[in-house]
Amino acid sequence: MTHTKQSIIAQLAQIRVLPILVTDDVDQAIRCVTTLAENGLPAIEITLRTPNAMTVLREVVKACPTVTVGAGTILTPAQLDAVRETGAAFGISPGITPVLAKAAADSGLPYFPGVGGASDLMLALEHGFNVVKLFPSDIVGSVKMAKALGGPFPDVRFCLTGGVTVESTPQLLQQSNVLCVGGSWMCPAALIAANDWQAVALLAAQAAAAGK
Repeated sequence: MTHTKQSIIAQLAQIRVLPILVTDDVDQAIRCVTTLAENGLPAIEITLRTPNAMTVLREVVKACPTVTVGAGTILTPAQLDAVRETGAAFGISPGITPVLAKAAADSGLPYFPGVGGASDLMLALEHGFNVVKLFPSDIVGSVKMAKALGGPFPDVRFCLTGGVTVESTPQLLQQSNVLCVGGSWMCPAALIAANDWQAVALLAAQAAAAGK
C-alpha cells in the first residue's frame, strides 16, 4: 500500500488515536498490530527503543500490508534512512534538530517531528512540517499548550503524546487543532508478554471508541 503524508494525516484525523508499540519480539508485534487493527486502530507507531526494533518494524510492515505502520523515536538521519528501507509508512521523532529536520524534509518519507514549544515549532515550519507531535504532552501543557500555540501558528495541527489515557482522550480531542493523540495504554508490555490478545483487543476497542 502506498502512503502519502496527506493520506496518513487523513487517516489519523479519522481514527484520532495512534497506538505506540514497544516490543522486541517479531511474532508478538505482528499479533499485537493485527489485534489493534481488527479492533478499530489500523495505524500504529512502532518505537525504535529496543535492540531489535528495525527487524520488528520490517517484519510487521511485510506481515500487515493493510495497516499503516510507522516508526517512532527516530533520533538521527541514519535511523531515518534505516526506517525508509523497512518500508514503513511514516516516521515520528520525540523532538527536532536542524540536522534531522533537513534530512527528513529531503527524504520524502512522511514525517512528524516532535515539539515542546514555539521555538521547536518555528524550526519545524522552516522545514515544511505543519503537523507535529507535542511531547511530552502532559508535561508541556497538553491542550493548554496546543491552544496557546494555535494563536501564532493557526495552520499547525498536533498529535498529543505523553501521559494520554483512554479517560483523557475525548477531552483532548475536543481542541480544534489537535489532530490525534498517541499512547501505549492499549498495548501494554505486560499483556504482550503474556500473549493476552483478548485483553489487548478490549483496550483497543475502548481506545477507538474514545476517539470517536
